[in-house]
Amino acid sequence: MPNSFNRPRKKHGRLTVFLMAMLFAILSFFLLYHLIPLIANSIVILWVFSISLAVMWRVQFVNPRKIQNEILAIASVKLIWHEDETGKGWQKDRDEIYEQKMNVEDYLKTKGNNRIIAVMGASRSGKSQLVYHLIQSLPKQKKIIFQFKATDEYTKLGYPVLYMHKAVPDVFVSPEAVARAFLTAFPISTSMQGITASTVRGQVKQIAEKSHNWKEFKDILDEMLESEKENITKGALKFIQNNLPIIYRENILNYELPEECVIDFEGDDTHETDMQYFVFYSEFLLNQLSKEIWNKRQNTMFVIDEAHLLTKSGFSIIPEMGATIGAKGSMILASQRIADLQGQALDNCKTQFTFKQTGKENLDEVRAISDLYHEVVGQMLSTYEFCDIGQDRPDQKILIFTLRNPKIKFYPVKELVIQNSQSERSDSEVNNGKKKGIDYAETIKELLSQAGNIQDISKRLADKYGGKGEDYRLKIKDIPKKLVKLDEINMEQVDYVKFHEQQAYVVNNSNIYFRKNEIPSGLHTLIVNFTADVISHKGITDFKIQPSGIGTADIETDKVAYEIETGLKNDINDIEKRQELYRKQGKETIIIVPNEASKKKYVEKYPALRVLTLVELWREKL
Repeated sequence: MPNSFNRPRKKHGRLTVFLMAMLFAILSFFLLYHLIPLIANSIVILWVFSISLAVMWRVQFVNPRKIQNEILAIASVKLIWHEDETGKGWQKDRDEIYEQKMNVEDYLKTKGNNRIIAVMGASRSGKSQLVYHLIQSLPKQKKIIFQFKATDEYTKLGYPVLYMHKAVPDVFVSPEAVARAFLTAFPISTSMQGITASTVRGQVKQIAEKSHNWKEFKDILDEMLESEKENITKGALKFIQNNLPIIYRENILNYELPEECVIDFEGDDTHETDMQYFVFYSEFLLNQLSKEIWNKRQNTMFVIDEAHLLTKSGFSIIPEMGATIGAKGSMILASQRIADLQGQALDNCKTQFTFKQTGKENLDEVRAISDLYHEVVGQMLSTYEFCDIGQDRPDQKILIFTLRNPKIKFYPVKELVIQNSQSERSDSEVNNGKKKGIDYAETIKELLSQAGNIQDISKRLADKYGGKGEDYRLKIKDIPKKLVKLDEINMEQVDYVKFHEQQAYVVNNSNIYFRKNEIPSGLHTLIVNFTADVISHKGITDFKIQPSGIGTADIETDKVAYEIETGLKNDINDIEKRQELYRKQGKETIIIVPNEASKKKYVEKYPALRVLTLVELWREKL
């Protein structure tokens, strides 16, 4: 952690300061050489050197009042043993320290490269300014930002703005996401006797599977209510009916979110909108985005302000995203109260910036971590000051931070206009998919934007059209092989390791299907993800996945460069120069291949390097 901080300095460095002090001392020596004895002269020049060095050393640091838009460590709190007239015992002492600037990237690396951040603070505590600063301090990551309040200024941070009231998403592309979002927006309270979350979730999903829009959903719901006799199911249907008007919209659009945008839920000034509307559609979008973290949404930061609106239901996808996002991306969860983010959502955040908190429930959450945190958060923080209650070893000391003179860069608002592709979906997905029968061959080629085996394709069909993946698996089991024979897609056998509930399972000779003529190939992207998953489960967290086409290894750590090779290309000489460069940096190069068959040519070409399948990588000592 100390490497994450430095005192704000001017351009001249330590050597310059030392040489200048030496120069003053030498000049003093020659000026006094004939005036005073040599011993006295020596003492004087020593004083001149020391005073000059001290003054210039202090002058080289920026005046604290001139520091702008920097997170500074300004104090530390420790447990100190006191023995004086006030009595003996441990006391919590706050020591002011000279402002030390935090490098956000370096600080996050001290958390094992976990880039999931919680920011918690009451209104006007400085929470929003800190979130804006964090967003702009990590410019290399793409941003998807959820804004729920009109008073927030995320729309002015320079990213295109999507106004939700103008682009209500077509939620019926994923009935499971509809059901989950419904329970997140409308949680079942303990007072609703006889109505269970599982019953409501099942009914919402069942109706959504049969619907293409909200009107059809409402009509089917009304018919079911009229014919239903069983009290529990009828109560669940009535609960759905009562809440449906809040999320019901006539005009819905089928679209994918761009790489970067701010989703503004509050932007409609024409009529008042219920908060459950915001929660429902934001939860649906997060469910869809969570499926893309390991492919096209890599290196994306998801910023969710007022995150407690989603997490307090217990059904939100946010904890799962936090658990799986790993080194693929990052997340900022902002909320006013610590207690609102308790549980897995907060546990996944290794960085937990907290402003002053009040209220027994909040302070009890802090006390459960550390008594010293409890004292700092409840008593020792002044306005605009915060600490990290995810900091390691709070028993040793706790740093207190502030964002000094925030100067957030604001830009004119740029509205993102979504093209209406609803008619396209109605013709292809609705007519072919649910009324006339699915064109499986064309759909499979579409779904192979991500490489996958037969199980993966089946699950994607279920997400697209509803139902269970296993049912689709039986229907399509021969179609991918036929497409390979027709030379419309590619297939390669891959040996890999999958993980479930901390258990590792070896999968041999799995047929992985992927599109033809894509650069990088879908197979390459999949093996990169598999490799990252394996080394992550081996406890290696300081790795970086490099973008394709920049002339580096695919994955780098402090000690190893991983070259992912699918065996599809003929020329494999490009590794030679890179491995020599990495060798000079003190890094070993390891080549990862999909199977034993593709391993031979790399072993022959690079006998000095380790060439491993994913299964061998899992078993290898790194």
